[in-house]
Amino acid sequence: MYKPFSTLALLILAQCAFMATAAQSKNTVAGIIKDSTGSNAIAYATVELFRQPAPMQQALKTVITNNNGRFVFKDVDTGAYRIIISHTGYSNHTNEFAVNTEAVDLGDISITVLSSAMQGVIVTARKPLIEQTDDKIIFNVENDPASKTESAIDILRKTPFVSVDGENNIQVNGQSNFRVLLNGRETAMFAQNVKEALKGFPGALITKIEVITTPSAKYDAEGVGGVINIITKTKVAGYNGSINTWYSQIGWYNVNTNFSAKFGKVGITLNYGAGGGLNVAGKSKMETVPVDVTAFTRRLLIGNRKMNNFWNFGNAEVSWELDTLRTISFYGNVSGGNNKLLLNQTITTEYNNANDSISLYNLNSRNEYPTNSVGADFIKKFSSNKEREFSIRLNTEFGNSNNYLNSVLDNEFFADRYIINNSIAGNTQYTVQTDYVHALKNNQKLEGGVKAIFRKAQSDFESQQRSTSSEDYQLNLDNTDFFQYNQNVYAAYSSYSFKKNKTGFRLGARLEYTEVDGNFASTNTKVVQAYTNLLPNLQATTKFSNVFTLVLSYSDRIQRPFIFNLNPFRNNNDPRNISFGNPALEPQVIHSLSVQTRLNKGGTFAGLTFTGTYSSNMIVQYASYDKNTGVTSTTSGNVGEETGISANGNISTKVTKAWTVFVNGNIRYSRVKNKLIPSQIGKGWGGNANLNTTYTINKKFNASGYAGFFRAPVSIQTTYPLNLWYGINAGYKLLNEKLTLSFGVSNFFEKERDWVLKTVDPLFTYTSTSTMPFRGFSFSVNWSFGKLTENVSKKKGVTNDDLLGNGNSSN
Repeated sequence: MYKPFSTLALLILAQCAFMATAAQSKNTVAGIIKDSTGSNAIAYATVELFRQPAPMQQALKTVITNNNGRFVFKDVDTGAYRIIISHTGYSNHTNEFAVNTEAVDLGDISITVLSSAMQGVIVTARKPLIEQTDDKIIFNVENDPASKTESAIDILRKTPFVSVDGENNIQVNGQSNFRVLLNGRETAMFAQNVKEALKGFPGALITKIEVITTPSAKYDAEGVGGVINIITKTKVAGYNGSINTWYSQIGWYNVNTNFSAKFGKVGITLNYGAGGGLNVAGKSKMETVPVDVTAFTRRLLIGNRKMNNFWNFGNAEVSWELDTLRTISFYGNVSGGNNKLLLNQTITTEYNNANDSISLYNLNSRNEYPTNSVGADFIKKFSSNKEREFSIRLNTEFGNSNNYLNSVLDNEFFADRYIINNSIAGNTQYTVQTDYVHALKNNQKLEGGVKAIFRKAQSDFESQQRSTSSEDYQLNLDNTDFFQYNQNVYAAYSSYSFKKNKTGFRLGARLEYTEVDGNFASTNTKVVQAYTNLLPNLQATTKFSNVFTLVLSYSDRIQRPFIFNLNPFRNNNDPRNISFGNPALEPQVIHSLSVQTRLNKGGTFAGLTFTGTYSSNMIVQYASYDKNTGVTSTTSGNVGEETGISANGNISTKVTKAWTVFVNGNIRYSRVKNKLIPSQIGKGWGGNANLNTTYTINKKFNASGYAGFFRAPVSIQTTYPLNLWYGINAGYKLLNEKLTLSFGVSNFFEKERDWVLKTVDPLFTYTSTSTMPFRGFSFSVNWSFGKLTENVSKKKGVTNDDLLGNGNSSN
């Protein structure tokens, strides 16, 4: 461990030394903006500062004039500059000047009102709904009028290369391995239960969504799916914000609020959301039929369930512009919540040569999953090269996944069974990384960096049991222990990009070294692993024209198990249906080759991707049956060998100026073999499709509709139901578009829906049916406040995306 850590420290010190530059004289540039009469100051005019002689490059800095029309740029290096002044109703004005060794006072600057011939004519340069670069697709959410009344999960249904099923399970480019970032950084709000956080995240807060289907070597080995980066509206001068609330008669609700402000060089962004479900009722049915009838011939559980769920998420950031080239930011995240379930079931067990037995089973379970994180970013840009950048990022995350299970099994012929199972699991994660980007001549670019992740996970689990209500609980030593698990990851990456004629190439690789040290306290059992992975990352992008693009890529990805995959705690409240983690899990490696085509013309974007994947050590969840005891045990293992071929297509088009249609679809053929039982092979087709449409009736009123289907890929044992969903929404704006009211109805032809999962094994068949409310009526209110815009922050943050299932504890 010493050698990798020492190497990491030396690399960080070397890059810090490299970024040191000679000090330059810095001064202020100030002025006052007035109208053409010279008597009226212009407040809230936008003033952009550019270096000469290239005024169309990205502005070095942007400010807004105060109530007296005054603007000030501080800490400006010596050199030649140009400012461009703009304000609604006035012509743009340009002023050139030089900064030497003294402050520059530009005095009064007059801007001219647009001529009367131009009054009533508004020239607006709007971004297209869908944009593309070599490595990502950009969905400009703010150009979709329906987004103000939708959540992030609704918007993702319309996003290219992203699909969302009726239960809000997400796939990127046909894969379930992906990462969700907020403004380029990982946050605690998406660390535990990503779909719940996205359900509550208001679309009114989102400016655009970036989808990276072929992540570069810069990103952790997060799987073949890609990265979803949600960009929020952090651009303000003065302040702005919004409050949104949503409720469905089924019992689901959420409320969100956000606030942004900028004072001089300091920008502040805050957002918080909470929601969940209140007394959401349902029914459940579980049936096990063994091949060998030694233990029983059939076991049937039927009953009712009631769920109460609460989750919350929040993010706070303070960004400080040290000067025109250096920015530092501090941020904190909160996420998580709890889930409470009451289950009342009747268990009927049928025997071959005996009478049936009937038992009553009651389970009261509570799961808590709070997560918090804090971090800091330092970004240094260089005046000599706007694409050259050095950054250092630090992040610490604290999380828990606590389970409290209390059950009573009232048996007809056997002793009763009272069980209390408690598991307190914590996870702490420290991350430090440094990145450097250097642009070269002739469209060449070098990227490199180092990163270290230190994870400390632990689980303190305890099981108690008794046979009657009058007895004291006794400790079950077989299911009581303290498990500690440390995982350290050291990584370095390098990437070289260049263009040759119409083709851009990206050649990269990532080297990761992992140390694992686990220990069971009571049995003194060790889990020790160490492995090194070299992960290539190659991409070629050919732009045949302004309309058609072809992307070819190959990458290897690694995914490590998380604490809930490793935790050996046994959930045995139902004595014949138990589940537990596997502390001996090893990482899985996925090889991926894809060909992607993109067509972007006018208001239409279409994409089609063909992908082939292979994994020889896939982590899969599987169940086994003991014919003598009748116990079904579920755990995870590196027992899968999977080959998959998929086609992912999407299209978005503006049928008319007011009517937009989005269609996403994916079809995948998978073949999965159980390496423990070679004869056990699952193969077949899975897929999904989403249809979304938005129609702007007038400036204040819009309507939208959606429909889709989803079938999960096959596994070694389990097949999943076909999932269909549909709905319509309408939104109306009031009070100068500050207040938006919306109403929606979903799945209006079905009051309830049965979800049937079937597991087929050589020794048994298991069928699970959950009946849940399906038809829903919803109402939401969104109120926005504030004024004007200006760039506050474009931080990237720390991103750890190497964990199985993105580190999410739910599917």
